[in-house]
Amino acid sequence: MTVERFTGYNIPYAEFVAFGVGGIELIGGLFLIIGFSVRFVSALLIGVMIGAIVTVGYDKGFLGGYEFNLALIGMATYLMLAGSRLLALDKLFTSEPKKKGRIEFKRSY
Repeated sequence: MTVERFTGYNIPYAEFVAFGVGGIELIGGLFLIIGFSVRFVSALLIGVMIGAIVTVGYDKGFLGGYEFNLALIGMATYLMLAGSRLLALDKLFTSEPKKKGRIEFKRSY
């Protein structure tokens, strides 16, 4: 189904592109949910959405064409710049560097 649509849009190598886009959306979406490699996956999703706008949505106009893609690009841009926060699998693999030159006061009760 997706390969036929990509072929209809005159995308070269539609068989490979369809599986690539599907893999990025499926596996990338799962990675975003669990918080793994958030910045990298967000950059990939931005590329997929820009490709969708250029090949399909731009001719249809803003409403009913590419407004949803722009919203997804905005969300992915935020995730790419902010990274993963609280409950993220990335926290298990990275450690925050200690802040130097900062004095911390501890309360004693």
